Amino acid sequence: MLLVCPQCRAHLQLDDAKTPSGRFSVRCPKCQATISHPAESSPEPAGEAIELADTTAANDAEMADSLFEPPISAPRFKGRDNDKPVVTEEPAAGLNEVAKLLAIALGNSATRDAAVRKRPSWDRRKVLVCATSAYRETIAEMLATNDYDVFVAENMAQALGRMREERMDVLVLDTDFDPVDQGVAFIRREVLALHASQRRRLFLVHLTSGVHTMDPHAAFLQSVNLVVNPSDIEQLPEALDISIRHFNDLYSPFSRALDLPPI
Repeated sequence: MLLVCPQCRAHLQLDDAKTPSGRFSVRCPKCQATISHPAESSPEPAGEAIELADTTAANDAEMADSLFEPPISAPRFKGRDNDKPVVTEEPAAGLNEVAKLLAIALGNSATRDAAVRKRPSWDRRKVLVCATSAYRETIAEMLATNDYDVFVAENMAQALGRMREERMDVLVLDTDFDPVDQGVAFIRREVLALHASQRRRLFLVHLTSGVHTMDPHAAFLQSVNLVVNPSDIEQLPEALDISIRHFNDLYSPFSRALDLPPI
């Protein structure tokens, strides 16, 4: 059962086998609002509310764990170095960005073109990895090591939830991702539903067999920006960096005219 919070619009996935048969309500763990099912304007009966926010008692914690299924949005990948402190950008790096903007204002065309191609160092690209368990962790670890902000989806629901919560820069889609729920078909439909300006800002990578990695013709036929053969999975970070650089070079006049940062 899927409930939507009327206040913050959070999606809550409940196990149908463990929910009460009659009318009940739950407490949204995100904003603490009460969600009634079925929705009614009348006050809920005493003793029927299911409190999910306060789990101090052991029985409440067990109930919350059994009632909710795994997160509906793809979580951020932490990797092997998740305990390391986050290093903030040094002031000098910010001054370098200001210097580039100043050079652009003074009409230095060579510096202007370099600034358009270069993404600010403090703004990591967000990548959503939708792959089978055979490649999921490998791809996420490699991209995280190459300074991408990585999110990993284990199923179609998590992938769509993350795409609707925030804008991704790169989407890595495995052709065998979540076949039970037709994950590839639903994610492609979500991408096609994007406005043209949003679709242009999403770099789509298709992981599929039967193609040569970085084959532009195969990518064109599949309506993606980059194709990668699973046998070349170790080359994905390098292929992705090269392809994104070429993409940004191609769209640099367009991005400059609209004052858009590169992907």
